[in-house]
Amino acid sequence: MSYSTWHNYGYGICVDDIRERDVGKLKELLNHAPKFHATVQGWLTEVGITEPTWDDYMEFDQDYLLGLATLLQKVIEEAEGIQMIACDDFNSVTYLLYSPSYPWQLKNSERDLTEEQLVQLFGRYVRILTDVPIDVDYQSVENGG
Repeated sequence: MSYSTWHNYGYGICVDDIRERDVGKLKELLNHAPKFHATVQGWLTEVGITEPTWDDYMEFDQDYLLGLATLLQKVIEEAEGIQMIACDDFNSVTYLLYSPSYPWQLKNSERDLTEEQLVQLFGRYVRILTDVPIDVDYQSVENGG
């Protein structure tokens, strides 16, 4: 039997700090990414959910089970063209991170990003879901399995 660990680090948020569970606000978030929203709606229809609850939406990520972190990741990627990492730690606490990468891997939308712009970007999407400010900071997330 073997055990491996992994480590994600970057600048971002602890998604579990978003405590509100308002389906209306979640739908508003999804409206910022029409293609992804259609994908989520297609999945809901496929699994027979006609009036989804918060928990139904959180089940969308069947691969990694990261719920809201995955939804935020996909919305920001479509709306802003910024690649982020949704991940969790040993305690299943979820995060959304902008991780450092090699210059040749950067998209044009990321080349001139500043720390202030990332804070504003996270804030723009988090404020859709909650009025409670969420800290944006350097994160170091370890997990294993």
